[in-house]
Amino acid sequence: MNHPVMMKNSPIRHIAVALDCSPHSLASLNAAAELARRMKADLVGIFVEDLNLLRLAALPCSHEIRIYSAETEKIDTQQLERSLKRQAREAEHALQLVAGEFMIEHSFRVCRGMVPAEVILAAQNSDLLVLGRSGRSPSCRKGLGSTARKALAEGKRPLLLMRKGFTAKEWPILVLYDGSKGAQEALQTVLVLAQPGITLNVLILGETPEEALLMEQELSATIMLPDADIAYHHIPLHDGKTLARYIRMADSGLLVLSDRMRLPMETVHTLINEIDYPVLLV
Repeated sequence: MNHPVMMKNSPIRHIAVALDCSPHSLASLNAAAELARRMKADLVGIFVEDLNLLRLAALPCSHEIRIYSAETEKIDTQQLERSLKRQAREAEHALQLVAGEFMIEHSFRVCRGMVPAEVILAAQNSDLLVLGRSGRSPSCRKGLGSTARKALAEGKRPLLLMRKGFTAKEWPILVLYDGSKGAQEALQTVLVLAQPGITLNVLILGETPEEALLMEQELSATIMLPDADIAYHHIPLHDGKTLARYIRMADSGLLVLSDRMRLPMETVHTLINEIDYPVLLV
């Protein structure tokens, strides 16, 4: 088994974050800004005017029911356009405030189209895409939103999926490690992100207890993090249910993993969809 190569240089110079003013989006913005400051990267905020929403509003059968009245009203497309412009201004203002606080270079882009596709397209030159786990739609309150699902399916890497209630400043980290190249890259990313005094849990997935122990010995001899609290845990490689249960019990701040590990890609993606924690996929 090869020893993992521990690199401290960050390959992340350009970070993109999707903004829609939802709570998950604002959590994404703060996390993206903290990472941009830490990695000396620039930050671009992306706001998409939802073409589906505009098309729906233009249909003759489209009406809205206001909360103060039981009567239906025809959707005013001009008012909807103004609302989208206002949301874009609010998103840009939020970006400017956070970028000023963290003293980072930033820019802002407004696109129009299908939200998932436009976000992926706008972020194609970024080294990291930061998204909220879910967006403004009520249908996205459980599991991943449509933009996160598309980014996951299309292989956008690295990909950080954030949720409200978490911060990038002092989060503990849980990394999955099985000795594969993908797992080594995930661990290298953790070392770039790690701050002095970090709590790091390394969840080792081995075919056998002996293999897991060997990986732990190799990692403990090569990981050098000042004042870090590092703990190693072993779980059988193919026990997906135990893996999900352990992650919930560990209650870690950030899960770092790769879908190019020995675990099937479908298992990794299902795990990401089911657990309600920030996830960094590399």
